[in-house]
Amino acid sequence: MASDVVLAAAAGVFVLTYVLISLRQVARFPLERPATAMLGAALMLLLGIVGPAEALAAINVDVLLLLIGMMILVSGLEVCGFFDLVAARVALRSRDQASLLAGLMVVTAVLSALVLNDTIALLVTPVVVRSARALRVNPVPHLVALAIAVNVGSLATEVGNPQNAYIAIRSGIPFLDFALVMAPVMAACLVVSILVVRRAFRKELAAPLPAQRDPPAVRLHRRGLALTLGVVLATVAAFFLSRPASLPFIALAGGAVVLFFLPLAAPTTPRALIAKVDWGIILFFTGLFIVLGGVRASGLSAAIQDGFTSLFRGAGGLPWLTGLSALLSSAISNVPAVLLLSEVVEGTGGSRLLWFALASSSTLAGNATILGAAANVIVVQAASKEGVEVSMRDFVRAGLPVTVVTLVLSTALLVLLVPA
Repeated sequence: MASDVVLAAAAGVFVLTYVLISLRQVARFPLERPATAMLGAALMLLLGIVGPAEALAAINVDVLLLLIGMMILVSGLEVCGFFDLVAARVALRSRDQASLLAGLMVVTAVLSALVLNDTIALLVTPVVVRSARALRVNPVPHLVALAIAVNVGSLATEVGNPQNAYIAIRSGIPFLDFALVMAPVMAACLVVSILVVRRAFRKELAAPLPAQRDPPAVRLHRRGLALTLGVVLATVAAFFLSRPASLPFIALAGGAVVLFFLPLAAPTTPRALIAKVDWGIILFFTGLFIVLGGVRASGLSAAIQDGFTSLFRGAGGLPWLTGLSALLSSAISNVPAVLLLSEVVEGTGGSRLLWFALASSSTLAGNATILGAAANVIVVQAASKEGVEVSMRDFVRAGLPVTVVTLVLSTALLVLLVPA
């Protein structure tokens, strides 16, 4: 196939894939992002833009192993009743709905910093709905707060969300260096987010909590929880002591220990733990890796880099990168936005400031709409299964102002914390 034809074909598949990712449905045909990404990958192969060997080489196995290992760890915590226990403690210690919402946001943000935010969103959403019903309050403000908090909290570390994991492996920034910059940024953005969400839902949060509250029933498996918490803490400690290249193997080792030993201490099986892994995000990444492999092989990646390189050099490129990352993350979700813009950042020399800016802007921009981040979609869909509907209007009334304020705040803090 002639080079111009290959370039045109790659551009067509690339644009088609990203447009379909940004849509929830076409006419009455629902679209799922993993299926869309895999379709793009298949087209890249069928059109001869990449061969089988090139497609396999384009898949970043390190990222996939890191995600799988972390999701198994979180599955172990869920099986042992950890999230029910945390939610019960927050509910019992809250004086009113405002303090309940703040407590929920702080706890879920911290958890999302330590393990993947998507799994936290999936497992905590039903707990929040049950707690709200037990307290006889509207669950919608607390669900929106949950989605925003897991996104903001995930900013703190390289294992907080899938796009951070990819940036860590691609940039080579050590786990500790990343956390030393991003944890203060996350803390500041979390405080602002709590204030904005409470303001947005002030009428709903005015309803008092019941004076008499019975402790929610929590089924704890103490031996299993002790084992899993020990493995999680050991894994996170190892992250801080390791280089980025080792993160996937540490996560996989931690997941393997839980997968093998937890069934000996709690009523579960390896099959049940594996079933709780979000295989959709694994397929999503796999498909996008192959699509972007075709973009690189065709020469389209170089053309994209040439178009933006002059904008993204040093500190002068920070506003451009932040704005474009925020726009793309809101339109097509933050994972595909990061995979695309990482090519541009690396093409400009890959300064730490731009890598940090890409991580922060893509994560925080995901709060603008339900479609901005996978965690948002997970919360809304999981709530719907519990009989609670979170509308786009409900989400945007808090998410959009949170996004605007935290993007400005995070960009200013990064300029102060990271040398250009």
